[in-house]
Amino acid sequence: MLFSEVIGQENVKNELRETIQLNRVAHAYLFTGPEGSGKLPLALAYAQYLNCEHPTETDACGECPSCKAYAKLQHPDLHFVFPIVKDKTNDKICCDDYLGEWRELFAQNPYISLEMWQEYIGVENKQPIIYESEAAGDKDLPRIKGVIKKLAISNFSAKYKVMVIWMAEKMNEVCANKILKILEEPTPNTLFLLIAEDTRYMLPTILSRTQIVRIPKIDDASLATKIQNDFMLQGDDLHSIVKNANGNYIQAFKMATSDNAPSQYFDLFTRMMRCAYMKDVFSLNTMVEEIDALGREKQKSFLMYCLREVRENFIRNQNIPEILYMDKQENTFAEKFHPYINERNVAGFTKEFNAAHYHILRNGNPKIVFFDLFMKIIVLIRA
Repeated sequence: MLFSEVIGQENVKNELRETIQLNRVAHAYLFTGPEGSGKLPLALAYAQYLNCEHPTETDACGECPSCKAYAKLQHPDLHFVFPIVKDKTNDKICCDDYLGEWRELFAQNPYISLEMWQEYIGVENKQPIIYESEAAGDKDLPRIKGVIKKLAISNFSAKYKVMVIWMAEKMNEVCANKILKILEEPTPNTLFLLIAEDTRYMLPTILSRTQIVRIPKIDDASLATKIQNDFMLQGDDLHSIVKNANGNYIQAFKMATSDNAPSQYFDLFTRMMRCAYMKDVFSLNTMVEEIDALGREKQKSFLMYCLREVRENFIRNQNIPEILYMDKQENTFAEKFHPYINERNVAGFTKEFNAAHYHILRNGNPKIVFFDLFMKIIVLIRA
């Protein structure tokens, strides 16, 4: 991955380049920021630049053997840890067993979300985690090397061995504790690149051992240029995608490549609100079954979409069009719906959607969580 291939983020790129040019490379970095901001591409561009055999002032050369191996994520000194679901039926029980799928998905689109990863490996209804064995291996299964054993091996050809831990907040507590020592005192010429979206779920001891690199949302101009060049969009269509993506390339990509996205969430939201207004409990209960089948990551995404719609309709109610972020179908629905999101209930809607998101995140029963949410919406929508 080259810095030139990362969308926007020029300030972050400059800061990362300076650490190399001034010989101030830390042993561990934590790239943190919102979904779709480019944390993984930036981390890999940094590692490739660091190990490039003929770097320029601003980027890796892209032509040396190291760069070519990095482009395919196949460099022998580049290692990955990421959330998985153990599948003993297919003998896939560690990250190395999923490296083929990981490289394939990255080749399709380096801007990867957890939801995309789950869909790609077919575990939408299960919660991927980073298991204990990824840290120290498994004494009963020698083929599972683990972070500690992998980094104990001498460098094959690169200046730095690089360990990328994607979605580091998904490490279970045992795994996180086991890598603490090597994270604090790594073997020579070792670089840890941790990537996370929500550091609240990471151990403070892990956070204290890393240099934090905060990645902001992608600026609208850079996002627009990328979407325009890749999908030949312009005018209102381009403007709508950039505005609604709100600095998230993953969302922009979904909208640009699908005629209906995010119509699934829009359809669920509109049906939910109509059924709640009509007190149609039977239809709401049917929707519970439909949402239960989506899987936890999509359930969380749907709840975040609902929060956004509450915000947009309230802003429309307040008649502040300059800060509205609606596409055409959302705007059409809001023409009649926006009066139902007002000063009397907006705080209640926000509280209940956030609470539902928290319970899904903490592995609450989706059927119970959503049925309870729907009953509360019936009350709120008539407030």
